[in-house]
Amino acid sequence: MEEKNMEDIEPKIIRTQDENGEVFNFELIDVVEFKGQEYGLLVHVNEEGEEIKEAAEGDEEDDEEEVVIMRLNKEDDSYVFETIEDDEEFNELIEFIESEEDEDDEE
Repeated sequence: MEEKNMEDIEPKIIRTQDENGEVFNFELIDVVEFKGQEYGLLVHVNEEGEEIKEAAEGDEEDDEEEVVIMRLNKEDDSYVFETIEDDEEFNELIEFIESEEDEDDEE
């Protein structure tokens, strides 16, 4: 993954709408490329851009942020965030991201 000084980057808030019309706010924390496709790594935030901590049932690590991964597709001059429906694509992407994080930790 490309190394960036995150303090120098202004937060990019993304608003998405689900199939029921409900709007969610996310902060784009990184973009990764895998097999020629770009994916956005997002953290759920409120209207003010503050992270929303959603503790999963039985999850004791509540200080770890939950990251949402969405496929990025370019349409005209903008990007569209899409849910990854294919389990195989999602699992391969997770393995790739985790291996990149492991490499970063070793440096």
